[in-house]
Amino acid sequence: MDISHRKGKKTMDISHVTNPSSSVSAQPDYEVFLSFRGPVMHRGFADFLYSSLTGVGIHVFGNKEELERGKEIDSQPTQAIEQSKVSIPVISNEYVSSESCLPELNQMVECMDSKNRIIIPIFYYVDPSDLRHCTGPFEKALGEHKKRDRDGNLLNHWMSALRRIGELKGHHLHERNEGSHGEFVKQIVHQVQQKLKKQDLIVTKQFVRVNSHVRDIMAKLKVDYLRGQPFKIGDTGVEVLGIYGMPGVGKTVLAKYVYNQLYHLFDACSFLGEIQAEINHHGIVSVQNKLISDLDEGNAKKFDRSEEALSHIRERFCAMKVLVLLDDVYNDEQFRAIVGDLDGLCPGSRVILTSQRQDVLRNIKGAESLVLEPMKPDEALKLFCRHAFGMNSPRKEFKKLSTDIVAATGRLPLALEVTGSSLFLIKSKKAWRETLTALKVSPHKRVQAALEKSYADLDTNAREIFLDIACFFTGMDERIPYYMWDDLKYSPSSMIPALQARSLVKIREDRIRVHTTRPMHEIKIGEARKLFMHEILKKFGWEIVKNENRNEPCNRSRLWDHEEALSVLNRKEGTQNVKALGLKFPNILRTTFQCDRFNGLQNLRFLKLDRANIYENLGDRLSSLRWLDWGGCPSFEVQLLNLNWQNLVILDLSGSQVDKDWSGWELLVLARKLKVLNLTDCGNLIATPKFPASMELERLILKGCFKLIVIDTSIGNLKKLVSLNMNSCHRLRELPDLGPMRSLKELFIDGTSISRIIFQIGSMMMLETLSACNCARLTEISDSIGSLESLTYLALDSTAIVTLPESIEWLDKLNKLSLKNCLRLSDLPVGIGKLRSLQFLDLSNTLIRELPPSVKNLKDMKVLRMTATSIREFPPDILNLEKLEEIDFSSCRSLEGKIPDDIGRLSSLAILKLSGTRISGQLPSSISRLSRLQEICISRCDLWQS
Repeated sequence: MDISHRKGKKTMDISHVTNPSSSVSAQPDYEVFLSFRGPVMHRGFADFLYSSLTGVGIHVFGNKEELERGKEIDSQPTQAIEQSKVSIPVISNEYVSSESCLPELNQMVECMDSKNRIIIPIFYYVDPSDLRHCTGPFEKALGEHKKRDRDGNLLNHWMSALRRIGELKGHHLHERNEGSHGEFVKQIVHQVQQKLKKQDLIVTKQFVRVNSHVRDIMAKLKVDYLRGQPFKIGDTGVEVLGIYGMPGVGKTVLAKYVYNQLYHLFDACSFLGEIQAEINHHGIVSVQNKLISDLDEGNAKKFDRSEEALSHIRERFCAMKVLVLLDDVYNDEQFRAIVGDLDGLCPGSRVILTSQRQDVLRNIKGAESLVLEPMKPDEALKLFCRHAFGMNSPRKEFKKLSTDIVAATGRLPLALEVTGSSLFLIKSKKAWRETLTALKVSPHKRVQAALEKSYADLDTNAREIFLDIACFFTGMDERIPYYMWDDLKYSPSSMIPALQARSLVKIREDRIRVHTTRPMHEIKIGEARKLFMHEILKKFGWEIVKNENRNEPCNRSRLWDHEEALSVLNRKEGTQNVKALGLKFPNILRTTFQCDRFNGLQNLRFLKLDRANIYENLGDRLSSLRWLDWGGCPSFEVQLLNLNWQNLVILDLSGSQVDKDWSGWELLVLARKLKVLNLTDCGNLIATPKFPASMELERLILKGCFKLIVIDTSIGNLKKLVSLNMNSCHRLRELPDLGPMRSLKELFIDGTSISRIIFQIGSMMMLETLSACNCARLTEISDSIGSLESLTYLALDSTAIVTLPESIEWLDKLNKLSLKNCLRLSDLPVGIGKLRSLQFLDLSNTLIRELPPSVKNLKDMKVLRMTATSIREFPPDILNLEKLEEIDFSSCRSLEGKIPDDIGRLSSLAILKLSGTRISGQLPSSISRLSRLQEICISRCDLWQS
């Protein structure tokens, strides 16, 4: 701890204080008031305690000379007691006999009650019970005071104060520990430091967004937290929390804030900052020694070997409740080297770590996590303004610029702080606009530096994937570029999780959020896994590519900017350095390229042409191409181009003019490596092409081909097809024979004109997702659906089905069943309760009047939605579903009766929606047992009694 500002102030002379009205406030603020009596103790214990406290920079009210002489201070130092946050009365046999000590003690108790001051009593060879009962060595002294206090008022106050002190938890010095005064005093000093928060870590005063995160963290750490203050640590075990996020998102600041709130509740604490840098310079043993020194209050010896240090940590601190904050941990090996497997820590200890990697605690059972996201817009604006203007909101004339700059920073705390600080006191709007322009191009240099450290740590293949995503693939289904990366031997199966773990890339899935409080549960509702990258990271990736050659775009690996890419092609400046090139023409424009424009691009693996025309013979110019994205291409004669598709893995012809007679289909025979064929919105396509038996296609996308009527029977050749998407093919009336497609996992037929769904028994054994929403003519689901033993997701929303086949009960793995807006559906199969894996059931806007009794067996059910159904009473059988988190009976106008008295059995319930029903009565008392209940909606319940 830095105490340099307190040097030379160990002796505090108070000889000028001669009467109660003298001003103590003229002196520097006192932090501790030390009260004692007895010449022997003055020369020994009290002097030692005083020196130990002042030695660590604590300002103690006392006079060194008075201590040495053992004399009393004549006046009652009322102001000093009121000023001091901590009072330490050293209660000895002689203490009560002092006429000055008892008024001091009484004043301490009054300040404890009225000003929340802290008293740490030291029972110096006395029994606290004698204080509580005013007996033993205190009885005679109190008798003497009674003789002088005739009316007894003063003595009653003093005796009450003695009793209160006797009830406090203090430190006991007696014969059994008299040989260890040093250890005894060290404990007291440590406690005082904690109470005074002398070990507070420095946290910026402009810190924003505390409350919601801190509450969440306290819950995860099992800390009782009330009115913004922690007051009790659970002793059930050792709790571990990892705070994760991209560089600059505020992990360390938040962790320090939590640490400052918590450490006074522990026996010892340690903050280990910038661990990665320390290990790089001095090795892991240096970090271990720092931890040992902190927890042993600076008195521990240094270790030379990591194994010895870790062994000492396990042995020394197993009986101490400790708080440890580890900042910037790289991996789980570092974590274990510092704190071991946690089995050596005392129950009640807490370990908090910050890391960019979300897999650091993957092997720590029960470890909690918090992933920090960029700030919300209002929070971000407040943080920026605190740094730019010294207040919470922008000046009127800078409001628009401030909002734009906040958006350009991506609401990243580090970017907000450094940008705001750089604009502090700058009144020139031109300078502000220049800052905004620069931020739109690249991150602030300090943010850039933080990101560069993270990028430098990546594997070469992970860097390639990172730059591809930054330049081209943000917002795209992750599974599509996967095929290109896999063919290029970039190991996407391991590299993408590595990028995710470092918070450099996110994979967003379509999910239903059940509720917003802890524990939050989400249910996956689709298979789309979209790549997402924060705007700051995208700009950082762009800067990396630009830095490959600032002056010559043709020598960069990726050309994603339309103007730069177009310039390189028009000037015939293509080089072997270019790996990916993308064009994006406005809808009204179309350009034409001669083949020689592609000279020199022999290493091009990704090409986005965007409605461009090409004529003449390409030859082998694009022989390395793995992905051709030619959205909106004309129906050209492929033979004239001599397209080389031998290495093509992904072909995207979305929105193009190709039809069933397009000559390009003949090249499918040569495209033996093709995995993805995307024909979305090909409005001229009436029938699919013939698919050669040699194809290894895995994804066929026909979405939006609104004229499509015929699926060629050769689709049966696609035995490796995993996903077939025919959404919005409005004229398609029948499904093709899907029996041969034994690898098919996804079938999307939303918005088609099919009237029935029938599968061959024994086929489609791998199918996991079946979506047939908005099929207005769909009236029949055959019993064959029961053979889809791998099905986990079934959505039949807005169809004309009247009922479901009984065979649905055989779908053991079904996780989500959505039947909303099936306006003719009036009942469910009686065996619905056999769907033991079902978590989500949506029956909203159907004719359902009651649920089969078997629903009581749906033990994994989490969400039940029956909005605007014909249900008449609260289904009693759902009260058995202990995992149920959401019930929605909103707008069920036939729903009458009361909320069941035993609704308290639904221990996981978080949301109960009954608005617009005829539910009546009062809330049952058992609802108080629903500890996770966060939302109950009972508006427009006609008969509700308040």
